[in-house]
Amino acid sequence: MVVTNRVIRYAFHKNHTPDSIVVHGERELPEGTMHDGKIADPKAFENTVQQLVQEHRWKRKDLAFCLVDDTVVIRDLDVPATLSKEEAVGYVRTQIGNSFYLPFNDPALAIDLLDSEEGTTKVRVYAYPKDKINTYKKAFSDAGLQPVIADLTSLSVYRYFYQTAENPAEHVLLIHWNRDALMLTAFKHHKAVFSRYMKIAADEEMTAEQADQIINEYIIEINRITDFYQYSITKGVHRVEQLVVSGDFSFLPVVKQKLAERLTLPIHDFPETELSDAYIDVIGLGLKNGS
Repeated sequence: MVVTNRVIRYAFHKNHTPDSIVVHGERELPEGTMHDGKIADPKAFENTVQQLVQEHRWKRKDLAFCLVDDTVVIRDLDVPATLSKEEAVGYVRTQIGNSFYLPFNDPALAIDLLDSEEGTTKVRVYAYPKDKINTYKKAFSDAGLQPVIADLTSLSVYRYFYQTAENPAEHVLLIHWNRDALMLTAFKHHKAVFSRYMKIAADEEMTAEQADQIINEYIIEINRITDFYQYSITKGVHRVEQLVVSGDFSFLPVVKQKLAERLTLPIHDFPETELSDAYIDVIGLGLKNGS
């Protein structure tokens, strides 16, 4: 399940492959249920999920769900090379407030091990507010499901891109454009290195002219991010080589057309399925194994 501020999108898979989807759909959330990626009305949220559980007979089924990337923090740190991955997570936790700081308390942490040299290993740290994860877990559990996997939307989309691209580029900018938010995530050697989340003042009855204006404004920001990746993250050594575009924005085809014209970068074409671009994160989530 993928939760936005407006809807829950879902797919039931037989196994961890894109073509194993048995059922899919979306359910609109009552107004006021979500606010800025947080559950504002737990009862309304639980009732909506409970309806889906009853309709599809999902009682006590394992659940994978996506978290909004609005509060994820990505940092690179050095840890002693002798530490295992599990020990490295513990070490990173001891460094919070010392060698690096987070804008929230009690984070959930995940790490990727990168390069090792001269007695240290560089790790990429992904931190997310644990209380937000626990709020989702409780709501899903109370509705009759068993949440076993929590993932970031950006990682779900990238997973599907990586598994479907014939030759995935080493330097990729993921543009996840929903009706009310835009998320930009840069990937270097298939690992997320930078993420920026921007809220969009959305209008339900947006005209093509209004959409065109918004698209033009945010493409300027996207261009800035490609420059930031080239000159700040890779120190001028590399540049973004490919764009991955997804989301539920109604004018996404226009976004792709303008990106192709302005940035002159290749845009990945996802395989044609009966599902729209709005389900790319749902499909990618279903490909994830583990917790």
